Amino acid sequence: MMAAIDVSVLTPSYEYGRFISDSIESVIRQDGLRMEHIVQDGGSADETLDVLRHYDDRVVWASEPDEGQSDALNKALAKATGRWVAWLNADEYFLPGGLASLIREAERSHADVVYGDAIDVDHQGKMLRLRAQHPFSPLILRWYGTFPSVSLIVRREVLGDQPWDPALRVVMDWELFLGLLDRGAAFRHLAYPVGAFRRHRDQVSAGPGSLETTVVRERYGIPTRRAHRRMGKALHRLYKLVTGTYVRQVRARRFRGTDLRWFKQSVGAQRFEELLERCYGDSSTFQGSK
Repeated sequence: MMAAIDVSVLTPSYEYGRFISDSIESVIRQDGLRMEHIVQDGGSADETLDVLRHYDDRVVWASEPDEGQSDALNKALAKATGRWVAWLNADEYFLPGGLASLIREAERSHADVVYGDAIDVDHQGKMLRLRAQHPFSPLILRWYGTFPSVSLIVRREVLGDQPWDPALRVVMDWELFLGLLDRGAAFRHLAYPVGAFRRHRDQVSAGPGSLETTVVRERYGIPTRRAHRRMGKALHRLYKLVTGTYVRQVRARRFRGTDLRWFKQSVGAQRFEELLERCYGDSSTFQGSK
């Protein structure tokens, strides 16, 4: 009998052939978990399909027209068999031990959504800054915003069949988490850098999202007054202050410009261990990081 899959990693893809091998390698190299990686490509005409064929025995993939990232995620989810679901865009990559650390915290806390910290990297994959998060607050999620989708897992059974709204192309992550919160899902934060969010001019999230934001606010009864947004931002900053998040971010500045693609070179893995020790304490406490 085949062992059950721990995590299904869903990757929507379109014209990111120059990045997608980083995503795939970062999944393959995650230790201690039974995983499946599902790539749903929107019919790319660049080198994406050549890369996917190269990993044909390690990735479940399809390339066909879709209605955007949300539609691709729903299609990928329909193929998922894991107990947990992770969301990794084709231009992002996971850091060492990230998913295993989230799974351990999920089993300990019995949460439905567990999210960690993230790093921003440039188009070459080199670190720009640490995006450290804080313990979950429903009010902050509603009034301020969300946390990086590259650094979380969601219990499969709470997602339903089509949790992403195909009409949304920019704020689909915020809408997803608001919907889960409304349905009673339990959220948990883990202070550990899980994934790398790549910033480049071609990314989907660089587009305008103000209209979508208004739609989501109306859908969930979120106040639109600036006073509420300012209060949400102030509460977000207060949480970061009292939980030591700003300290971690300042300490991480020394790693700016470092290539943390640990799956490509041993120095990347070494620098990640140094980042863990400097910003999070003794890295040996995270068994999945090695």
